[in-house]
Amino acid sequence: MSSRQLAVFDFDETLIGACCMRQILKFLPDYRRPPAYDFAKKGWIEYANSVFKELLSMGYSLETLCKFICSLPPIPGMPELIQHLWNSSVPQYDLIIVSDSFSIFVINWLKAHKLFKCFTGIYCNPTTINDSGELIVDSYHCASCPFSPPNFCKNRVLNEFLSMQQQLNINYDRVVYIGNGRNDFCPTLNMRSRDLVCARKDDVLAEKIQKNRKKMKIQPKLYLWIDGYELLDKLAQ
Repeated sequence: MSSRQLAVFDFDETLIGACCMRQILKFLPDYRRPPAYDFAKKGWIEYANSVFKELLSMGYSLETLCKFICSLPPIPGMPELIQHLWNSSVPQYDLIIVSDSFSIFVINWLKAHKLFKCFTGIYCNPTTINDSGELIVDSYHCASCPFSPPNFCKNRVLNEFLSMQQQLNINYDRVVYIGNGRNDFCPTLNMRSRDLVCARKDDVLAEKIQKNRKKMKIQPKLYLWIDGYELLDKLAQ
């Protein structure tokens, strides 16, 4: 029986080279930006809704924002990596996105870059559009993880996905987690020694794993990457 593996991708600064919200903030002059906000503790939700409300009042439509996000380029080699994993049969990969970004941006970007079909699941904060055409974002869930914002714990999302797959008699010989940031850390704490964390070089996730590996008994192997081509070489071995 061929191996079945799971590849988990972050979105901001992992698939694309930038953070969606930080890029969108550039549309607002400083004097129209919402007051300072503690993103690490509070997450993006409340702040993002105030930003989208302000952007709509300035005449920026949802269509304009989506087109802008779709124009953000992928990190070099990431589309090739995703296509390779999606087409692989030995081992067979399932691909999911677990991101604290917003569903409308992630889905539109994937479709624009012809990658949407490659993913079994896309887990991020839900979005709706109200009668005024304003984009409203909401929390994915209510989290109490010390390593995550209150709206999104990636460890909880990953564990729920794995449990759901087990109910379908789908088990993974290895989980490959590809990320870069602070809230990519908590999933690594429950991963196995045969799993692999691919952390973007010189970024927060790599630093936190290297600093806490012994103290917190972090088990998965660690691979540092700069672009998708390096990841492709690593996973194609």
